Amino acid sequence: MDENCDKHKFIGNSAENIVEFLINSMPDWKCNKFGVETHINDIKNMVRKAVNPITTKIRKMPDFVVFNEKTEETFFVEVKYRSNSEGEGYIFKYLENYNEYWKGTKLIIVRQNKPHLVWVDLEKINDSMKKMKQIGGEWKVSWDFGEIQQDIKTLFPDLKDEDIEEAIKRIVPKEED
Repeated sequence: MDENCDKHKFIGNSAENIVEFLINSMPDWKCNKFGVETHINDIKNMVRKAVNPITTKIRKMPDFVVFNEKTEETFFVEVKYRSNSEGEGYIFKYLENYNEYWKGTKLIIVRQNKPHLVWVDLEKINDSMKKMKQIGGEWKVSWDFGEIQQDIKTLFPDLKDEDIEEAIKRIVPKEED
């Protein structure tokens, strides 16, 4: 694995840890790791090699399953970190796969710029939110979620402001003195 890939993996794992911390900070909510990254190496290696509907579904597993013990609300969460260097829109591959394979997935976006923590109900995305954008000579899908993107407190109203502030300290890099 090259240095750039290691850095992106580290940042992505950090964003997942921040979201896991926030969800578990609420007394009624439990956040459980779910994505393929948390499963045994044999399965990870198998799904990297084979390309078929089942291995594709496994590769696209959301990061977490979250459960509210009081209300019994349950859904999947996929976490993505964005540094906002992409300009308008978000460059995400495979968002449609979550609706195909994992209905009920919520996308939580961790960002350096405000708002730092937003979410999107992936069941509400549609093709009108998707545009092709050329980046470095390569065409990529850019998503503009518009009004369906919401502050994380609309998904988790019980989140305490001090826990969000603690998370933001880990998201926003400190300015050099």
